[in-house]
Amino acid sequence: MTQFSLFGAEASTPALDDLDGLLLAGAHWVRGKDGAARLSIVVPDRWRADALAAAFTERNVSGPDAVVPAETGFGVRTGFAAALEDPARRWRRGASEGLPPAFVLAAGGLRLWAIATGRRDDAGYLLATPEPDDALHHAAGAQLARLGVAAVSLGTRGGPGWRVTSARRIRRLVELVGAAPAGAGDSWPTLEAARV
Repeated sequence: MTQFSLFGAEASTPALDDLDGLLLAGAHWVRGKDGAARLSIVVPDRWRADALAAAFTERNVSGPDAVVPAETGFGVRTGFAAALEDPARRWRRGASEGLPPAFVLAAGGLRLWAIATGRRDDAGYLLATPEPDDALHHAAGAQLARLGVAAVSLGTRGGPGWRVTSARRIRRLVELVGAAPAGAGDSWPTLEAARV
């Protein structure tokens, strides 16, 4: 029986700030009319797309055509929503996106990051980032360490991203991200993998 952390995604109420985890995974904001915004990301697997679409529904920001075909998998997007104006504004730095000041990732955000890009490999569990050595990549590593899941930075070889390698840290990751979404299979961290 798996016991999840009182501070993990299973125990927390879904929040809009959880969407920050998708920005670590390569998502982008799109601004619409009247201050509304939409978040979109491309993922390689249908189970990831379905799990993210469900997460958008849980946070009351889903829209029509939440999952659409993309060149490298599936595009997943929220609807244009006024509720997303403030989260999108936090990530704006002039004409581009940038890390918000005092950025803090919660367990719900870590879960969404794992849904979008997480996968097991022979050496541990990898959480991918879009670039190997930018501010976002380094902030992602700092947030993992803050959550008790310190990881090894990977460049383009094997990454880019952060690999969680020790059994203790993988157990902590499992506690934080909660139960696997439907269809995740071997892409989700497990306590059994932590024992190997």
